[in-house]
Amino acid sequence: MTGPRDPGERLLMEVGRQIGGRFSTAVVLFHSAVAARVGLNVTDYKCADILYRAGPMHPGRLAELTGMSTAATAQVLARLERAGLIRREPDPADRRRTVVHPVTDSDTYRELSRVFADFGGRVAAVMSRYDEAALRVIADFVTEMTETLETEAIRLRTRAAHGDPPAQGREPGEPRR
Repeated sequence: MTGPRDPGERLLMEVGRQIGGRFSTAVVLFHSAVAARVGLNVTDYKCADILYRAGPMHPGRLAELTGMSTAATAQVLARLERAGLIRREPDPADRRRTVVHPVTDSDTYRELSRVFADFGGRVAAVMSRYDEAALRVIADFVTEMTETLETEAIRLRTRAAHGDPPAQGREPGEPRR
C-alpha cells in the first residue's frame, strides 16, 4: 500500500497526525499539570474552566455540558467549593434550586492566573510570528475544530446513552456481532 502522492495530501495527513496525536496529547497533559499545580484533578479543573467561561449556572446544566451524572457533578462542585473556585447560592427565581458561581478572589484562582500569565507570554511569542491574515486563518481553524470536537463529544455521549456501546474488543471497522 502506498501513501499519498500529492504534496498537499501529504501535508494534510501530517497536519492531521500532529493535531490528532501529539498536539491533542500535549493539551491534555498541559491541563493535567495545571490541575495538579493547584491540587485538583483534571476533570474538576475543566469543570471550573467551563464555569469561568460560561458564567453562573445550575449544577444540572454543568452535568449536561460535561456528560457527567448529577451525582458526579455534585462531587466535583464540592471539591471546587473547597478549593475556593466556586460558591453555591439559592436561585433567586426558585429558591429550591442552586446556582453555581465562579469565584475569582481565592488563592487557587490567583495561582491559576499566574500559571496562565506565564503560559500566555509563551503563546504570544509564538503567535507574533504570524501576520494578521494567518492569524485569521488560525482563529477560524481553531473555532471550527472546537465546534467539531464539542459536537462529536455530544454525539458519542448520545450514542452511549442509547445503548450503542464502545468498540471494546473489536478491531476498528470490524462489525458488531
